[in-house]
Amino acid sequence: MKLTPGMRHKQRHLAVQATTKAAQTGNATGMVANSLHLQLVALEQDMKRLKSMARLSDKVELKRTELIPKYRPYVEQYLGLAALGTVYQNPLFQHLIIWAFDVDDLETAVTWALIAIEQNQRTPTYIKRDWSHFTADTVLTWAEEQAAMGHAVEPWFSRVFDKVRSEWRLNEQATAKWYKLAGCLLLRDKDGVPRPSAMADSAALEQADHWLALAEKTHHKVGVATLRKKIEMRLRALAAE
Repeated sequence: MKLTPGMRHKQRHLAVQATTKAAQTGNATGMVANSLHLQLVALEQDMKRLKSMARLSDKVELKRTELIPKYRPYVEQYLGLAALGTVYQNPLFQHLIIWAFDVDDLETAVTWALIAIEQNQRTPTYIKRDWSHFTADTVLTWAEEQAAMGHAVEPWFSRVFDKVRSEWRLNEQATAKWYKLAGCLLLRDKDGVPRPSAMADSAALEQADHWLALAEKTHHKVGVATLRKKIEMRLRALAAE
């Protein structure tokens, strides 16, 4: 059936009402709810597909090549509305953040996770941490793996580390791990190994020790005592030279 100008006007009016109510109540209703409901029905089926797969690599490949491209336009549409004030709990958005981390799309994952924190989005039910702890833990693990291989960790390490230091109230153990890695990154050699004896930059050694000292102060079992002694020995050797 061809829509008359009057019918199109009514549809637009109902859509505006629905998005406005979603912004006011924090819940998707009306046309917004119907659209989100259809997406979530499809998402449920795709979650079953993922669960049926035995290999983690196959799951990651499905997310990267099919599922994220399939749902991303809907999430970006929601984010466009959210920028105008229409914010509500969006399970599709929540799931795609996790998937973006799973496929190592840090550009999307970190950016969206920060938005989710601002919007007080819930994490999916299978994630037992809030967004700040989940993001911090996930990026920390990724940065540790990259550093061990001698790869770059920026800008994602610093972007999240700034939040850990200044905004997020993570538990002491999680915070200490970030301080520890910040110190270790300054000490790593070409192979990604923290090696104070290979360094000739006193300022970098002192900055590394500063982060390690904060790690130890935050959580004394973080395990930096030996590394700090090596830094001290190296600084004494450089001073003697």
